[in-house]
Amino acid sequence: MKIRTKLIITHLLIMLVLLGSLTYVLVKRSSDLVFDNIIENANLSLSQVRVNLDHKLGSYEDIANTLYLNTSLQTMLMKHFPDLRDAYDEYFANYEPLDSAVKITQNVSHLIIYTDNPSFVFANFHLIDNDVKISEWYQAVIQSPFGAYWTASYMNEFPKERVFSLRKRLNKQDPNSPIVVSIEVNVSVLNELIHEESKGKRFIFTMPDGVVLIDSSNTNPITHLNELSFAKQIQASAEGKLQYKDGKETYEVLYQTLNSRNVVKGMKVITLIPVTELMPKIDQLKSLSFVLFIIACVISAALIFVFSLGLTRRFTELSTKMRRVHKDNFQSFIDVKGKDEVAQLGQIFNVMVKRLGQLVNERYQSEIDRQEQALRTKEVELYALQAQIKPHFLFNILNTIRGKLLIAGDRENAQVVGLLAKSFRMMLKSGGHSIRLTEEIEFIEIYLQLQSYRYVDKFVFDIHIPDEMLGMTIPKLCLQPLVENAITHGIELKKASSQIWIRGEIIDGNIHLTVRDDGLGISAERLDEIHRWLQEDSTLSRDAHIGLQNVHRRLRDLYGEAYGLLIESEAGQGTEVTMILPEQSFQRGDSDV
Repeated sequence: MKIRTKLIITHLLIMLVLLGSLTYVLVKRSSDLVFDNIIENANLSLSQVRVNLDHKLGSYEDIANTLYLNTSLQTMLMKHFPDLRDAYDEYFANYEPLDSAVKITQNVSHLIIYTDNPSFVFANFHLIDNDVKISEWYQAVIQSPFGAYWTASYMNEFPKERVFSLRKRLNKQDPNSPIVVSIEVNVSVLNELIHEESKGKRFIFTMPDGVVLIDSSNTNPITHLNELSFAKQIQASAEGKLQYKDGKETYEVLYQTLNSRNVVKGMKVITLIPVTELMPKIDQLKSLSFVLFIIACVISAALIFVFSLGLTRRFTELSTKMRRVHKDNFQSFIDVKGKDEVAQLGQIFNVMVKRLGQLVNERYQSEIDRQEQALRTKEVELYALQAQIKPHFLFNILNTIRGKLLIAGDRENAQVVGLLAKSFRMMLKSGGHSIRLTEEIEFIEIYLQLQSYRYVDKFVFDIHIPDEMLGMTIPKLCLQPLVENAITHGIELKKASSQIWIRGEIIDGNIHLTVRDDGLGISAERLDEIHRWLQEDSTLSRDAHIGLQNVHRRLRDLYGEAYGLLIESEAGQGTEVTMILPEQSFQRGDSDV
């Protein structure tokens, strides 16, 4: 593909990306602003509906409160009349005018009194029987701390109409009075509240328990909030908004909660607005933006094409001359006249050809240097391999000497050489800083056998480690200095034969490994000095037990101040050195050696 074509395509792509991004951002921002403005207006409209509903319900609560404060009415309702004519007189004198006034002035369909007084047998008086007592609404009114309860809508029998009601106790005169007044209101009162606002919208009024008071939907009205998939989100907060998709239609859902009074606290006003109703202005804005985008693209493409033709003409001429240069001939240069960028490009090309020849020569030299370095590396690796072979060579020499001694019949010296080779191999064995206790004990046995050849009939030793401890791991070469110290300081200078005991046990969750001898022992003054040294980690004199010092420091560094060596001794009676480690520090199974 020619550079001219690439340049045109690149500029077109950049232009499309930039114009497209700019158009998208502007349209998206404008659409969001318009959409937010529409939602804000809808939210204000919802707030007005909530306030109107609150005021409307409040007017009926005022009626109920008036009846609650009317003690003369309550006295009449609690009074038993032996003669029903007296009850009629009281009814028409005190209650019937109040009932008529409420129905006429407040759009109340029915004003019903629930009482346990059988003296009143009027149509709007209901006797509280067992069915009423166990009814859900009656229990809600009786148990309510406010003595009032708004019911959901229901169908009234006569006249046939859907109503909802406020039911309130009339117990001002007598707190234990079971009398309840029911103010029934036609649902059309609620429809009037949303008549103007519900155009293109759906309104839902719900009770605190989620029962729907009114749903303006004509196609699929619901009876409970849980029938909506987003019910939990609405119940979780007092107000907010969310999006809901029902089939192909998307709705903006706005909701608010009534909290002005305890009786209505928790009632919710919900509106569902189809997004399609909000989009006409936004769609017009998008259409206009698309037309402007197409016009801008056409004009930009024409300008880019004209500009690219003029810019690439001289590049095409330079490309024709550059193709004549032999691929492997770094002495071929081009001659470009002029002082503009194209001429500078030709000069740079000549410099690059010259530099390329130099780089090729340098590359050859660097390859030679690399091969020499690789050869030196191989020599170092070979030297390391030889150094690794030396210990094995020593082991083989010792085993050869042992074989010669066995052939010569010198079995005792042959055994000494064999033990020496085995101990040397164990000391140089590769691995970590820990070792199995069984391997450490094996090394101690070899060491003691070698020392027994040195000090003939000077001592005997006894090793007893429980089997359950042999598989554990301990710090490498930590017991050998204790044994060596026992031989050097306790047994070597003693004239009589001595004994060394090595024991292992678990006491109070700690591991105790003890090396005890019946040698010369340590004086009280010297023992106090060693104890101070162990506590203060100070430096002893030259004749100190330097092996004990190293082991003690290792254990304290590994496990803490509470662990280390415990030394007990008495002059002429021997010495006991105990190494204490935490039991959890041991690892069972394979060690890391």
